[in-house]
Amino acid sequence: MKKYGLNIVLPFVILILIIVSCSNENKRVETESFVKSKTDKLYDEVFKNGNFLSASNSPKLINAVDLYSLKTNHLVLDLRSAKDYSEGHIAGSVNVKINELIDYAQAKGISQYDKVILVCYTGQTASFSAAVLQLLAYSNIYVLKWGMCSWNKKFSERWEKEVSDNGLSKISNKDFPKNDSLYQPIIKDKFYSGKEILKARLRIVSDEGFAPIAVNLNYLDAYAKKTYLISYLPEEIYKKYHLKNSIYYSPENSLNIKTDLLTLPTDKTIVVYSPDAHQSSFIAVYLKVLGYDAKTLKYGADGFMNSKMIEFGYGFKADEDVHNYPVEKSVYVEEKGGVHSGGC
Repeated sequence: MKKYGLNIVLPFVILILIIVSCSNENKRVETESFVKSKTDKLYDEVFKNGNFLSASNSPKLINAVDLYSLKTNHLVLDLRSAKDYSEGHIAGSVNVKINELIDYAQAKGISQYDKVILVCYTGQTASFSAAVLQLLAYSNIYVLKWGMCSWNKKFSERWEKEVSDNGLSKISNKDFPKNDSLYQPIIKDKFYSGKEILKARLRIVSDEGFAPIAVNLNYLDAYAKKTYLISYLPEEIYKKYHLKNSIYYSPENSLNIKTDLLTLPTDKTIVVYSPDAHQSSFIAVYLKVLGYDAKTLKYGADGFMNSKMIEFGYGFKADEDVHNYPVEKSVYVEEKGGVHSGGC
């Protein structure tokens, strides 16, 4: 058998190692490109009609007075627990669990209604659910502002006991700058089309419910270094009053792909607060679907500086916002499993 010297064999070994290395590198690049392409597909689906967030659409609100007098073809979906629903609900409303809302919307064909009004205890869970349905392209979704707290004084306690000025010591008027532009979160999903990825992510968020994304001021104190705090207040309020270290994002035109969405960090928890938490509950869902770790501050600015909000014409006011519209009662059937409201 012919023997080959090391000086002859070695170049072939090196060549083989180079080929294998290049092959592995190509696979790595292809994999990274494949993952990134899923991110792009999801973002293309969410932003296919332009900006998703807007001041008047995130969510669309309807107050108790207008709902009471509403004569158009509409449907009211009550997201509270079956027990609370049985003890008093808006006549004709349907009790639906949050984690069954997507299937209900599809099965019942809710697009047939001029307005579908989501109702919960305070409006926060309903705003959470409105984001889920609007991301599924339902354009007729509304939220009862202040929830059942505004419909009848029997239910008003939640807002009345939560509004306060307990956070005034944490208020600043110093401007805190945004990050420079960063990268999008990496989306890893078994589905291939943007529509499939979006639906899958919305089901996960819906199944988890509102509770995991809702935090209070104590959370901000405990995790300050790991939190990116967003003030989603009107600019006139932010200039005078906002939580220390909170960064201004305009409710008029922000957090969209062509504005400043990519200034958000992927290595911190994003906590959003708005005047009454309707907007921040909606935005937290939107950001979670896009791959961010996002939460909402329960009860918004009303929970820590209600008097300042009222100063600017915002804020919950029991004597104006609580009504005494009629409610119906029904037989309570004990529920088994499922996700309702998470307490808000």
